[in-house]
Amino acid sequence: MYFSRSWILISALALCAPAAAAPTREPASAPRPDGPPMRVTIVRGAYPGCEPNCEEWIAAEGRIGKQSPALFRAAIDAAEPRKPPILIHSGGGDVDSAIAIGRLLRQKGFQVAVARTEFLAEAAPTAAEPARGKIKKPEPPRARGFARSLQASCASACTLILAAGTRRYVGPTALVGLHEIVVPETTVTQTMRYYRIRTLTKGGRVVSKEKVFVGEKSFVRHIGRSKPTPETYRRVRRYLAEMGETKEVVDLMMTAPPESMRWLTRAELVSTKLATDERGGESLVAYVPPPPPPKFAVRPTYETFVALQRERAASSYAPSSPPSIRPPSWLELNRDWAIPVGLSGGLLLLLILSSLFRTLRGPEPQRWRPPVAGDAP
Repeated sequence: MYFSRSWILISALALCAPAAAAPTREPASAPRPDGPPMRVTIVRGAYPGCEPNCEEWIAAEGRIGKQSPALFRAAIDAAEPRKPPILIHSGGGDVDSAIAIGRLLRQKGFQVAVARTEFLAEAAPTAAEPARGKIKKPEPPRARGFARSLQASCASACTLILAAGTRRYVGPTALVGLHEIVVPETTVTQTMRYYRIRTLTKGGRVVSKEKVFVGEKSFVRHIGRSKPTPETYRRVRRYLAEMGETKEVVDLMMTAPPESMRWLTRAELVSTKLATDERGGESLVAYVPPPPPPKFAVRPTYETFVALQRERAASSYAPSSPPSIRPPSWLELNRDWAIPVGLSGGLLLLLILSSLFRTLRGPEPQRWRPPVAGDAP
């Protein structure tokens, strides 16, 4: 008996412990920092029934690179004067580029949400062609699609872009991750040029100099991944303070090495101010049909009541024999408040009559009972 009770207790603890301490797992489709470069697209919703009022948003997906700020700037210029929400799905990338994008979004007053974009196969992103005979700056690609928060993530340097939103939407199925900043490995090509200097002197004095090119040689140097300088973290702290986030964001970065990821809980998202709203990004752009108009915008009056009665009578009787319409009584027009008031008044009147009857009847006479031994004479 004691063994069975202990076994049940241990089993219950084994079932409860993983549920409380299990960390948030990485989504299956989480983008990698070394994945394809970021693509910034102006997307128009493809939800059924949304035409001609389909919502638009700016979808940013992929690795943040040196060209990403220019892509954002082009999409924002093409969308002006509108300010569609920014739906981002990225595994991180270049820190300086993310800070530049964040300052641009905060200056323009954009909202940012963590969400993926599923593009229609027949409406994949295509760049707009400039008009013939005119030189124009390149237009951002445009597409049709749907917004999804499921398995969407914003990790590493992407959080610096998320922090720039005037409102920041992270749904229950979206993830935000942090880890230590790292300088990625790069390949640098250096070119050295060789010159020969010819100097003409006369009487110990330089008359002329001539530089003659001899040749050049290129060297390819591979720079491995390394840790950033303390100035990088100070720059990130200043940027987050500028955006209104807390210094706790950088503290959480230091808790995870570059090879791993710390996926933030809902409490951490709120405390760091990286999320201001628990709604998903699709709630900003999904099409919601308008509700049908009510039969009566206001409470029906006597005139509207009579018109409705005439309409009902005309549909059930022949036009040759119009029915006589009885005007509604006062109780029918005011039954919303007349019936409760009448019941309350009746109950109050009953209590008053009962009290008056007891007052007029006087005190109740005492009944005679035979004396009992021990009574006072």
